[in-house]
Amino acid sequence: MQSRSGTIEEAIKALEKKILDIGGSRLLAQKSKVDGLKLHINLANDEITKAEVAKAKAEKDSVKLQGSVAGNQQGLMEVEAELEKLNESLQEVKDYVADIRAKVEAAQAEVENSKDDLENLKVELDQKTEEIQAFRTKEVRRPCSLCAPS
Repeated sequence: MQSRSGTIEEAIKALEKKILDIGGSRLLAQKSKVDGLKLHINLANDEITKAEVAKAKAEKDSVKLQGSVAGNQQGLMEVEAELEKLNESLQEVKDYVADIRAKVEAAQAEVENSKDDLENLKVELDQKTEEIQAFRTKEVRRPCSLCAPS
C-alpha cells in the first residue's frame, strides 16, 4: 500500500513539474500570489480564532462582572439600610444625652438655689441664735419677780 501511495505522490510531483514547466514564469508568479494569499488567509483565520476566543472570554467575564455588580448593589443597599438605622440610633442617643444634660443643668441650678437658701437659713439661724442669747442674757440679769423672796 505504501509503495502504491509513494508512486501516486511521485506522479503528482511529476505533473506539478510539467505544469510549472508549461506555465513558466507567469504560472510561478500566479502560484506565488496564491501562496501569499493562502498565507494571508491563514493569518486572518488565526486572528479570527483569537478574536473569537477573546470575545467568548469577554462575554464570560461580562456575565461574571454583572453578577458581581448585582451582588455589590445588594450589599450597598444593605449597608445603606444599616447606616440609616445607625443614624437613627445615633440621633436617639444624642437626644437622650441632650435630655440628660438639661436635667443635670436643672439639678445643678437647684443645688445652687438650695445653697443660697441654706446660706440664707444659716444667716437667719445665726440671727435668731443671737437674739436668743441676748434674751437669755437679759433674763439672767433681771431678777425673777416670782422667784424673789417676799
